[in-house]
Parts: sequence; C-alpha cells; structure tokens
Amino acid sequence: MTVRTLWVPALLAVLLATGCGTVNAVRPLAKGRSSIAFSLGGPVAEVAGADMPMPYAVVRYRHGLSDNTSVYAGGHLLMAAFGVLGFDAGVTHQLIGQRGALPAVGVGAGLCGLIEPGGESLLLPQAELVGSYLIGGRSLTYFGVQSMFQTSRDPYFVLAPFIGEELRLGRRFSLSLESKWYAPGHETKPRNIDYRIPIAGKGALGFVLGANYHMGGWYE
Repeated sequence: MTVRTLWVPALLAVLLATGCGTVNAVRPLAKGRSSIAFSLGGPVAEVAGADMPMPYAVVRYRHGLSDNTSVYAGGHLLMAAFGVLGFDAGVTHQLIGQRGALPAVGVGAGLCGLIEPGGESLLLPQAELVGSYLIGGRSLTYFGVQSMFQTSRDPYFVLAPFIGEELRLGRRFSLSLESKWYAPGHETKPRNIDYRIPIAGKGALGFVLGANYHMGGWYE
C-alpha cells in the first residue's frame, strides 16, 4: 500500500469531519480591505508515531465587499501535495454588531471542492455561525459551529463546534489558535485514521493554528 493510498482517504476524513483551516466568518473585513491567512492543524491523531493535530494546511484570501460582508477563497496545500486539487470559496456576513455583553454574530456560506485529475470530484456545501467579542482592539475571542454537507452518493451532514482566540501582534499581523470538536454526533472508531482525543466516545478534539496578514489594518 502506498503513502498516497493511506493519506488521501485520511485527509478526506478530516475534511468531511467539517472544517479545514480556521473559520471564515469570525468578523468581516472593512470595505476594500484584504487579508491573507495560513492555517495548520486538525483533529489530534497518530501522525508519524506521535499524537498530534493532523497537519492539514490551508492558505486563504479574504476581501471586504462592505463593512458587513466579505468574500473568501482558499487553497488546500496538503491535498495538493498528494495530487488532489482542494479549494474553498464563499461569503461571510455580520448579522449584528457587538453591544456590551452581547457578542457580534456572523454567518458564512460557501463551497469546498475536491478534484482528483483523472478521478472523482466532490463539491461540499458548508456553513458557519459565529459569535465574537473584540476586546481592547487586540484580542478577538470567538465561538460557534461549522457544518458541511455531502449531497452526492449517501447524503451526509456533520457539525463541528469550536472556540478560538485571535491576538493582534501589530497593525497588520495576528495569530490565532482554535480548538474544534470534529463530528460530535458520530462514534469515534478506527477508520482511515486513529483519532486520539474523542469526547465521550464521539468525534475528535483538534487544534488549528493560524497566521494572518491584514492589508489595510485589523478589525475595528
């Protein structure tokens, strides 16, 4: 059995457990502003003999269409390393702004695509609901849930609750750390990969680290 036949199904399992990279809908960018983000991580599993987050890498571009609405497009680097074109694109919108103890609330919707040259293709609708608190102009705490749908073959729907923190390091740079409970409605059992931190026998706990470069400044 080749490395490719082992890893491609494993990476697909990570993707179908919802969530590749950090969430998209934390807060929209101001109109005309853009950002580039790199993220790395996934559910904790046995990787190269050690327990660690799956090294699922994503690079993503975002642009503010208005002060409440942004669009995004991303490429899945680890999938590309195994000869599979992986990408995502969509839109995020802030429904309400932060008001005292009430968090800002945003939603996101998009598509994730997987294309294997000479093989099969998948288009997976995805959605997000996110609440967030911006504190002191430097700390963005957020929480919510992601979802993904598989409409081809057997219909498949899965959720992933998450909580994260993005810390501003300067006018343009920030780092984020996100913890996610992948597929909490599904039994944890050996499949293509061995998840190491289930919660009550369900799904898998994971972590994603992100580095962000904001062109035109951070959130306001």
